[in-house]
Amino acid sequence: MKSTISTIALAALVAIASLSQTAIAQTGQPATRVNVPFAFDYGTQHFAPGVYTVSMGQNRDILTLSNGNRTAWALIQAGYDPTQLNAGSVIFRKYGERYFLTEYRPASGSIDVTVFESEPEHRAARDFAANHLAPTHVQLAIMSKAGSQAPAK
Repeated sequence: MKSTISTIALAALVAIASLSQTAIAQTGQPATRVNVPFAFDYGTQHFAPGVYTVSMGQNRDILTLSNGNRTAWALIQAGYDPTQLNAGSVIFRKYGERYFLTEYRPASGSIDVTVFESEPEHRAARDFAANHLAPTHVQLAIMSKAGSQAPAK
């Protein structure tokens, strides 16, 4: 009897947890896609060129990046941008031939997401500064619903 009650209680907890995770995923910022034509780093992982899905949960402190084969998460700082964007974008910081995902701006939203600098990016920035160089920025538009690349603003 005691094990049956424990089993039922455990099943109820699992069901509640799964429902709350579904609610979080549904109430967060909608996922968007971006076609990245170059290899890049995100957090501590290296990614090949390709189409990626970018999403942010309701708690807005983690950004998820996925290409169907691989998924990575990074800590972010989400801020408010009062200007409404017609087309969203992702911004990469470029040090020589290395690209690092640094910002995400969802379409038709007022959120501006900054990805915290990873240790590999910190080293690249330090090396660039030692050589009196500044990184460049590359902005890519997120893809429209039809799958075509939307122009960056």
